[in-house]
Amino acid sequence: MQKKHHYIPLIGSLYVNYLFQGIATIAIAQNQDFFQAQWSASLSQVTLVISALGLGRIISLNLSGWFSDRFGRKKTVLLGVLSYILFFIGILFTRDFRWAFVATIFGGIGNAFLDTSTYPIVVEAYPSESDNSSLSVLNKSFISIGQFILPFVTRWVIQSDFYFGWPFVVCALCLGMNFFFLSKFRYPSVQAKAIIEKEENTTSRKAWSAEGAALMIFSFVSVSLFNIFILWIPTYSETILKISKENSPLFVSVYSIGSFISVFLTSYLVRKKWDIPNLMLVCLLLTAVSMLYMIVSPSMLSVIIASIGVGCFSAGGIWQLGLALLLEFYPHHKGIVTSFYSLTTSISVMVTPYLTGLMVEKSVVYVFIYNILLALLGFLAIAVVQRRYRVLKLEKNK
Repeated sequence: MQKKHHYIPLIGSLYVNYLFQGIATIAIAQNQDFFQAQWSASLSQVTLVISALGLGRIISLNLSGWFSDRFGRKKTVLLGVLSYILFFIGILFTRDFRWAFVATIFGGIGNAFLDTSTYPIVVEAYPSESDNSSLSVLNKSFISIGQFILPFVTRWVIQSDFYFGWPFVVCALCLGMNFFFLSKFRYPSVQAKAIIEKEENTTSRKAWSAEGAALMIFSFVSVSLFNIFILWIPTYSETILKISKENSPLFVSVYSIGSFISVFLTSYLVRKKWDIPNLMLVCLLLTAVSMLYMIVSPSMLSVIIASIGVGCFSAGGIWQLGLALLLEFYPHHKGIVTSFYSLTTSISVMVTPYLTGLMVEKSVVYVFIYNILLALLGFLAIAVVQRRYRVLKLEKNK
């Protein structure tokens, strides 16, 4: 039998992909002005291109899951990496926002193919592990590291007056090297699906109810909160605080520090048996308060506090906590409810950039007011979940 430590290089290489996934989510936003000029596009057209990441994920999520089970994890991972290479290179060679939209769809496809292969590989490589939370932490951590690094690279490129596309080329080359390594590694065998089959064959059913709908709303809200923030905080700092263009992206790095720390903090609090709905309510409230402070009292300090606050309280794993709650409510329909939960996330990634891009054409402040309202909507949704969760716990303790 293959010992699990033999898979450490494979797992490490898989998570390196997520560093570039983190970069891909903010790469266009960090270079909006350059792409506007290259595509002769308006701001809303550039944000429409960003929304193609969500569209690519939506159209390929089911296909990638089927492909992963049918043709194997290795081919699925390699297709995911190849899709990201096409995104990073394709986006540079387009001269029209419509073709850029097509190229960006490959980024969303890469996201779906990596997710539907990486997580199963981890489970299959470590089948005896009772808790894979540490590996999930690595996933979020690598995404945060990518989002931390890129703003500094963007700042250096602007100050050095280099071609803005060099970071895209470097990302494509690094992914090409990782593609080579991933093609050489030995992968774990696919495990039997006895548990899944048992769940699918069960006769126990539960009607879709208020807590399910509330958690779908939360899924949309939680992803929107941090995506909106990292997309528009550079513009806010340039417009309201008159920060220079090369320094404004650094607030995304501040955000990523909060996100990185929060991943481990959230994991610790959950292990300490904190009430999950209460923890989520606190996170949503503090997210809203931090952004409200930034709008009411715009200053360097308030923007830094908001960046850390949003990173810490909205991007540190509360989306995963919401999924965990959903699976507790619907233990016999894990596959279908997870698909719906991921679908609402993809819809957010697709809709939010374009919608907020229209708002920014009037005022960037409107975007953050909208984000605060989303946080409050999420708070109300989890308040509903909290009440139902108490009932669920009472039923389990009977």
